[in-house]
Amino acid sequence: MKNARMRRVCRFTKHVLALGLVCSLSACGLVELVRCAPHGEEMRFVGMLETCFNNDGDGFKADSVAHPVYCFLGDRTKPPVLLLHELPGLSGKTLDYARELSKEFTVYVPLLFGEWNSQSTWHGFLITFGLNREWWGLESGESKIVGWLRAVAREIERLHPQQPIGVIGNCLTGSLPLALLDNSSIHAVVLAQPTLPLSIFRNDDEVRKSLGISKDDIEQAINSSAKIFFVRFEQDCVSKPEKLETVWKTFSKEGVPDRVTCLVIPPRDPSERQRIDENVPDLARCQVILSDQLPEHAHSTLIGEWHAAGDPGKASREAREEVRRFLRDPVRFESTSER
Repeated sequence: MKNARMRRVCRFTKHVLALGLVCSLSACGLVELVRCAPHGEEMRFVGMLETCFNNDGDGFKADSVAHPVYCFLGDRTKPPVLLLHELPGLSGKTLDYARELSKEFTVYVPLLFGEWNSQSTWHGFLITFGLNREWWGLESGESKIVGWLRAVAREIERLHPQQPIGVIGNCLTGSLPLALLDNSSIHAVVLAQPTLPLSIFRNDDEVRKSLGISKDDIEQAINSSAKIFFVRFEQDCVSKPEKLETVWKTFSKEGVPDRVTCLVIPPRDPSERQRIDENVPDLARCQVILSDQLPEHAHSTLIGEWHAAGDPGKASREAREEVRRFLRDPVRFESTSER
């Protein structure tokens, strides 16, 4: 009995030491990630939801990957939009946003991990820690989840011949729409507060600027004609401002005018707009939505801050409206937000 108790104590001690070692090694990235993590509230989606495509068993299958794809169909003559969920998973808030979009679009929402209509933050952190194999190889271009999303985009293209496709990425998936631009039917992509790569061991300048996808994917996106809409809260410390700078400098080159539209949402402070223009001159043309109330560590521009307490949702409502207009006609889109 005494020996068994000692063995349990030893195992517990090893686990504590191992956890301490991981935390100490990952302090640079992990501590900041925890410090900056937004404090969202969960919301359950109420309504009918149907699967689409050939959802056999585990879902729509491409190569060795299978996930369900949910859809808000209505009239399929409406232009298609592929909506990718955030790190917390396919939450009720995401499904509510999909339903709102379905008033004007045919909306497809893949379940990338976890359970639908719930916040699966733990599954998202498994990806952060590199424990989900489908997400391996994002920066080398060998990721299975990107290959699967390309298959989803091709299926949407097949179901909507001659119709342009829009793609919205959020948070963990914020930069993935760029990796889908091998499909010429995709004419508009929305990058909402991209966070890749979620490095727990590094927080250097290279990581802060990286979009977390491969050089080939970026080159492919450069050669695409799709328009790009980038949106983030100006004080967000999860999605770094350097990522917006990378997108701007990569895709707004001479000879490709007005390809990128960027929207930043600072608190309503007279000095904020001036500071943005002075400190980041390359981004001075970004549109601005001012907000009287923003939750602490506001991060999720289109989904997470939508149902927050008080009236911080106003900025997200306005951002959603800008995204809606952009997806309707990205070529002639002009932001109506304040400058």
